Amino acid sequence: MAIQRVLQVLQDTDATDQNLAALELHKGLSQAGCEVRTLALGPGRTGQLAQAVPVISPSRHSVAAYTQLRTEQRWADAVILQGAGVAQVAALLRITVPTAISLWSEPAEFQAGKRVSWRLAKSFRSGAQLVVHQAAALQLVNRAFDGHRSNSTASAQSAAVTQPQPMQPSGVHLIHTGIELLQQIAPSSAATAQATARRRAAKQALGLDPSAMTVRELHSQAVSRSRSRTDLSVNVQQAAITAKLNFIDAHSAAAVEEELLLAGSDVVVDLSCGDGPSIELLQAMQSGAVAITLDLPAISDLIEDHVTGRTLPTNAPLDSGLVAVLGELVSNSSRFSELAAAGARRVQTEYALGDIQARWLDCLGAGLA
Repeated sequence: MAIQRVLQVLQDTDATDQNLAALELHKGLSQAGCEVRTLALGPGRTGQLAQAVPVISPSRHSVAAYTQLRTEQRWADAVILQGAGVAQVAALLRITVPTAISLWSEPAEFQAGKRVSWRLAKSFRSGAQLVVHQAAALQLVNRAFDGHRSNSTASAQSAAVTQPQPMQPSGVHLIHTGIELLQQIAPSSAATAQATARRRAAKQALGLDPSAMTVRELHSQAVSRSRSRTDLSVNVQQAAITAKLNFIDAHSAAAVEEELLLAGSDVVVDLSCGDGPSIELLQAMQSGAVAITLDLPAISDLIEDHVTGRTLPTNAPLDSGLVAVLGELVSNSSRFSELAAAGARRVQTEYALGDIQARWLDCLGAGLA
């Protein structure tokens, strides 16, 4: 039986990196021919996605969240639960269709010592798939659930022969965040000239110096605990001014059309990527911007220093390091072009939405067996 109807459940309607990635996945599954419903257990604090994502209860902690989710899941051939909080509510139900639990910030919390909740462990032992979005999280999640695997096996061995053996965990899957790719144009001098002219025009429209490189700061709209320490330790604007570059801060960017931002940004600085690359970072790199991030395991699938972008070591002064990297990019245009092209290729080969949605369907299809 093929999966035709997919129910995806978010915790809330805030524009977090996880929720924005979930909306991209909704788009990809729809393009694959699935009928998709994406719902939120409750409203968010800011609710930027309230117009796009229906809410099924006043709060994810209310009884209505459980009862309405029980009704909604009966429609689906498969269920995607975005986050451990959603999975804990769903654990109170008896979901009989393939289920995947998408973990985002949870692996970092497990590493920091937080234990796996019994409800999340129950879902895993009942056959749910676990999905992580970067390789560094894979080992952390496997280690966190090892104890629950052992407990499940010991319980099965000590049970009476007449009792059915409990289902074993289905597995943990690495599936990157997917974005829809831009139309690809074969490299040529004419295409390069058009891209340069488009970037200059975008800078002029943004009121910036068209002859200077433009640095844009990316910042998650919902910063997790794993991100907050480093976000406040670097003055990106001052670094751009020191390097004599244009600067677009995250607050100003919110009022600008996305197309202009993508076309006008030469460099994007994302120091809030502790949970992995955001949709915004992937889109910027695909559009030809060079990415500068912290040297964190969560971002290493995407950013290799001096290969697909630049990273700043967290054990050194970040302000001076950022100024130095910006200076290098300005002074070496050929090196800048190489990094931009390699970063765009990495996104196109490993984060293409068409490939990612196929992997999600394979993951959910594994539950049919």
